[in-house]
Order: sequence, then structure tokens, then C-alpha cells
Amino acid sequence: MRYLHDLNVQISQNRRSVSVSKQLDRDLCNQHFDTFESFWGRPGHGARGDKINKLKLDNLLYGPESEA
Repeated sequence: MRYLHDLNVQISQNRRSVSVSKQLDRDLCNQHFDTFESFWGRPGHGARGDKINKLKLDNLLYGPESEA
């Protein structure tokens, strides 16, 4: 009887671990897509969106121009 209990505990822990791992993977993917969507100003895969917030390349590479 103890053996069955131990197996059930292991199965439960394994399922919980897989569930946490999948959730972490989904969160990281969503964070990645949000970062690149805001960085490039386009939705995923480079498709054009309704609004374009793409930064100028000079600002991206060298920072915004400062007026002296």
C-alpha cells in the first residue's frame, strides 16, 4: 500500500513540475514577443500593424539627437 502511495506522490510532483515548466515557457515567450513588438513597432513575424512605432535607425544605433 505504501508503494502505491509513493507512486501517486511522484506522479503528482511530476505533473506539477511539468505544469510549472510549461507556464514558465509561455511567460518567457510572451515576454519575448512583447519586447520585440515594442522594439520594432510591429506585430510578430514582421507583419505591418495598424500603427508603426519603428524607431529611426540613427536613434536606435546612436541615441536621440541632442540639440546644442
